[in-house]
Amino acid sequence: MNTAGLIVSIISILGCLVLAVRNPEIRGLGGGGALRLAAIWAAIIIGMVVVIQWSGFRIEP
Repeated sequence: MNTAGLIVSIISILGCLVLAVRNPEIRGLGGGGALRLAAIWAAIIIGMVVVIQWSGFRIEP
């Protein structure tokens, strides 16, 4: 992944986290519930990245 794509990905993930934290249902879960959901999403994202890198899938322009 090139540097520009990495920066855009990080900014978009942070934006999504800010929007999610503003949701009253997420705030109602408490710290433990929100942390559990964050861990689940992190595992999904990291797993997808590992599978994509392992498979050698590339998008060529």
